Amino acid sequence: MATVIERISHSIDEKGFIHYDDRLTTYEKADELTGRRLDRRCNYAIIDGKVAEACNWSQACSGCYEGHNIDSATGSGCVECGYTGRRRSGAWVPLAAPQKKEG
Repeated sequence: MATVIERISHSIDEKGFIHYDDRLTTYEKADELTGRRLDRRCNYAIIDGKVAEACNWSQACSGCYEGHNIDSATGSGCVECGYTGRRRSGAWVPLAAPQKKEG
């Protein structure tokens, strides 16, 4: 189920781990900030008053290459990736400003 969260604040503990205070909010609030209706099937975050969309991808596992000379894009498999050679990654990507129609 897709959602919209708003990042209220963050803190860093003594070990250097970042902890975010994210709270559920509404698509209507995100729509208002972007000036357009957002896709209800996607996940969004409001961070510092700007809307970002969740972006996820698959990449070769860095643990598979540690100490090895491997040229493969899939990796050889290790404990870190569950012996698949791939890892899932993701980030919040800011939405582009809406294009103004000419005419």
